[in-house]
Amino acid sequence: MSGIKCNYWAGRGLMEVPRFCLAIAGKEYEDWRCTNGTGDLGNTLDSNLGRLPTINCAEGTVGQSAAINFYIASECGLMGSSTFEAAKIIEFSEHIKELNTAFRALVPWGSTPSEEKMAIFFDSEEATDYEGPADGSKRSARQLKWFLGRMEKLVGGDGFAVGGKLSLADVQLYNMFADKLAPGKGEPFESAARTDAALDKCPNIKACIASVADHENVKKWLVTRASLPYNF
Repeated sequence: MSGIKCNYWAGRGLMEVPRFCLAIAGKEYEDWRCTNGTGDLGNTLDSNLGRLPTINCAEGTVGQSAAINFYIASECGLMGSSTFEAAKIIEFSEHIKELNTAFRALVPWGSTPSEEKMAIFFDSEEATDYEGPADGSKRSARQLKWFLGRMEKLVGGDGFAVGGKLSLADVQLYNMFADKLAPGKGEPFESAARTDAALDKCPNIKACIASVADHENVKKWLVTRASLPYNF
């Protein structure tokens, strides 16, 4: 056992990136899934201001998803080979976070998106400044095509986002663009088909996602996960 305990609700959410990292590294861990309250966790929740997710490790507890991702990825050898590469991985994490924020501004969590909102997110070309200094006047118009247009130029052309090997950045790309519970359930950006169509124009990002999807330990984790009572 790695001595790591992951504490979260009975779903993917903010704990799935750490679970993928642990799977890739072949590390065993305790996966605590809350189904009837968090009372059993005691002061474990203090590190996240009384909320989930948190993790327990040999050194103590860690809260907040960004900190958890960093700790788990570091323990799993997925934070690059230098401080610079680690910074580039975190940089990419922030780009993905911004993209998700743009989507959730249109489609709040738990809501059913309208075709109008989906068209704005997937098809809008109001912001087309895909290189060079960003056009601040188009800040509020930045949707999927803008982010992909920029991000495609940042990832490596070798199937890895940073440093020529698998990292947290690749896992987060997979999590954002490819992970789903089942067809029609928990799909990326509420439409796997539209997301896949957008990725067809981004071969470098698509290759990074494939590097995660093709990992044997990821395949094993997805088989295991399918038997678990995850509801989101």
